[in-house]
Amino acid sequence: MRPLIAVLAGLCVGLPARAGLYSPDEPFNFEIDADGYAKPIQYAGGFDIIVATYGAVAIRPRSNEDPPNPSRGAYLARVNQRMNKGAASLPPDHLAGLTADLVRLGRADEVLNILQPLARDPRRGGFLAYAHLASAHASRGEWREAADQQENAIRFSEYPTSFSQLTKAQLTWLKRVEREYYWPFLAHRAQEAGGRRPGDLRVREDIDALFPSAVPPKKAGEPLRFVSDDGTYTAGKLAGAERKKLPPDAIAIVQQLLLWHPKDPRLFWLLGELYNADGDFESAAAILDAVTFTMGYSNPVVIEHRRVLKEAAEAATIARAQEAARVRQQEEEEKAREQQAERDYQKRFWWIISMGVALAVVLIYYQFREVIRRLRRA
Repeated sequence: MRPLIAVLAGLCVGLPARAGLYSPDEPFNFEIDADGYAKPIQYAGGFDIIVATYGAVAIRPRSNEDPPNPSRGAYLARVNQRMNKGAASLPPDHLAGLTADLVRLGRADEVLNILQPLARDPRRGGFLAYAHLASAHASRGEWREAADQQENAIRFSEYPTSFSQLTKAQLTWLKRVEREYYWPFLAHRAQEAGGRRPGDLRVREDIDALFPSAVPPKKAGEPLRFVSDDGTYTAGKLAGAERKKLPPDAIAIVQQLLLWHPKDPRLFWLLGELYNADGDFESAAAILDAVTFTMGYSNPVVIEHRRVLKEAAEAATIARAQEAARVRQQEEEEKAREQQAERDYQKRFWWIISMGVALAVVLIYYQFREVIRRLRRA
């Protein structure tokens, strides 16, 4: 958790999300199975490090004298190299890489200036331009504009048939995420922002209703509720009826959204709930702990769920410690039994040897006496 906590501590909780970002310089992080679903990244020591690295790009030095952090420095160097060549001369993949880097660096205005003239150009614009325009608007808190640009990307543009090193299966999965989950996500955030009155508190926010999916203008059915079969919030459990609302790769989908915008506490909240629904309540507790304390998200629902998960995680830690102590005790007892058995074996061995030696001495004695007797007789 240390890399994630270190980065989240430097991020502002209120920063908006970003739309889908495509860059030839950022790897695809998921494995796609034979059915076209993505396998999630292990959280601790895997996903937490990746998302922390992306999040660190936005952290500026505290003063002009301080150098940028390594992640930010690498992005700045790449941007400067491409800007020196001129955005107009860059091939589409590298233009996407430039604007993706600018968004991660917090320079959304430059993205708008570069892409707005190109968006309707089928050779230089299209899906990638609209998607990155959506990202730029979202980073400025312009949710309606972001949703509109995402709609242009999904409904009025052709999704790329190739991009950098991405395979066909990876592009197919990303297209599904963009259409079935990310566009509804932006549309919901835009609707939510439009209906929010001045003074509304963030503590009243609900978890993002991504599941089940509903592509605009279709409205989703009853949203997923993170409750067990008895209707209560329970560590490591999810009601069967609620589980049916989840796709097989729900965790990977939310992980991808977080890789696109690694600052959003509500998406981290959702990720934590999905881990808990999958039975990994200890990772869920760690995530909600970071959301509550490190990111400063004071939603009472999150705080209560964190309490439930932390208690379960602590109980599991104690149970593991007790089980480990029991196993160690068993191993020590087994070792003691083996040592005692070895000692008993040694005793039996030397007893048998002693008896054998004594018997041999007796036999030799009688044989010697018989020889002496015969010699005398002779």
